[in-house]
Amino acid sequence: MQDSNTSVQQDSNISVKWLIYAFLIGLSTNACFSILTISQVTFSLFPFFTLFFAISHFYRLYIHEANNEGSIRPAWAAFFIGLFSYSAFTSALYPELGSNFISITIALILAIWLMYKLMFGDKHYSA
Repeated sequence: MQDSNTSVQQDSNISVKWLIYAFLIGLSTNACFSILTISQVTFSLFPFFTLFFAISHFYRLYIHEANNEGSIRPAWAAFFIGLFSYSAFTSALYPELGSNFISITIALILAIWLMYKLMFGDKHYSA
């Protein structure tokens, strides 16, 4: 019984590096898109550099980690948190672009879900 509990705990470990790189990829992806499509946002090369380095490090981390199935869904959540948080930030800076209510709401819902996953993990109960 003790061995099955420890294996469940080991399977539910979420890599924080995955979350950080996924958040940076989402943030810099939306920054690059905003630079290219919104005229009020000034041009800078830093989001493109950040996107390149975050993707390359994330790919290297993906290749070298053996057991990474537990971090995939939280990494997607972190990616979308970065995506929607930059969208909300841009809408707050430039109110003429529109409301940021939907972006903030989605980012908060995903952040709450991610915090729940980090605190409690996946609980698999078997009878």
